[in-house]
Amino acid sequence: MVSPVRPGEGVGVLHLFYRVRHDRVGDLPPGAAKDLQATLETLAETTQLHLFSVLGHKADVMVMALDDDFSRLRQIQTTIAASDVAAALELEWSYLSLTESSEYTPTADEQRERFASEGMTGDDLDRRVEKEAARLTEYNRNKLYPQMPAWEVSCFYPMSHRRDGDDNWYSLPYDERRRLMHEHGRSGRAYTGRVLQLVSGSTGLDDWEWGVTLFAHDVADVKDIVYSMRYDEASARYAEFGRFLIGLRRSPADLVRDVGLVPGEDVNIEDQDAGTEAGA
Repeated sequence: MVSPVRPGEGVGVLHLFYRVRHDRVGDLPPGAAKDLQATLETLAETTQLHLFSVLGHKADVMVMALDDDFSRLRQIQTTIAASDVAAALELEWSYLSLTESSEYTPTADEQRERFASEGMTGDDLDRRVEKEAARLTEYNRNKLYPQMPAWEVSCFYPMSHRRDGDDNWYSLPYDERRRLMHEHGRSGRAYTGRVLQLVSGSTGLDDWEWGVTLFAHDVADVKDIVYSMRYDEASARYAEFGRFLIGLRRSPADLVRDVGLVPGEDVNIEDQDAGTEAGA
């Protein structure tokens, strides 16, 4: 058995982006797609696994895996590469990151000082500080050990803070960076219940500083939140973005069909008839 490799806190987040070689699908051994389906179902028993069919030319499949053991993340990559469908499924891109808490979360002393400045004293102050401390503990736990929902749409993109002359994020004082991030957070909270965001750190792990994964029910909400938050100074002045990829959630069985990994002779005749009728 390979020894576990676990971070001191948080969980690893691995995004794998595959391209389907349709010219090779017909040469796959019989049952290869079903083998991949079973493999993904088995992997999901021990690792938080999210599967998406990607729109556009950048990839066909997005696999998002979250696990506190980096060895298991590596095993997922190896298992897919060793499956019978591997000859027609090429790893096009990947991204590795680690969940993290925010460095801009206020401390208990800062919260006490703020509430006291609002006129709270005595037991009322203590209860308010205790309540807020519990809320922040839960907030940080969810950031470090998230359980992402099974929402229909996902968007992934990497980003970094800009280091360019006067627009150098890292030359700003801490209090100014905190102010800008709180402003940025307020914009995002306007989409509560419509978009859920996971920002995982990748400094030293991958080419950008963060990987951002958005989950939504409506593709339009993804477009709207990214557009609206780009007006925040933290984004407009100090952020750089990589490429964006949009995926539609699929079960393992639906995924292999949706991306064309099932050879024509394996497609159920009833499915073919239904598709003809729908397209008529």
